[in-house]
Amino acid sequence: MKNSALCIKAVPYQEIIDLRDTLERLQSWQEPLVVLEKYFTNPNTPIDKKKVVKQFYACSTLFLLFKDNYDLLTEQANKHVLTMSRLEKMTIIESYVR
Repeated sequence: MKNSALCIKAVPYQEIIDLRDTLERLQSWQEPLVVLEKYFTNPNTPIDKKKVVKQFYACSTLFLLFKDNYDLLTEQANKHVLTMSRLEKMTIIESYVR
């Protein structure tokens, strides 16, 4: 019979849930970002000054919301990862027969 020690970090379940929630909030921006991408990469549309001004204002507002939220969420995710990396390690002894 052999014993082998396996060291793993003791990560609280709440830390995992918090990180998952942060990633889900980041993923929720995928659809609005597609709208922004279409707006900024469509050079073939005719130019209507009033429409362009309205669309530009709407897209700039959307982008600023995204940027603020993205910065906040990446900061939260980094904090969660740092917290998990600083946690103490647990030693698990595995017994098996050869």
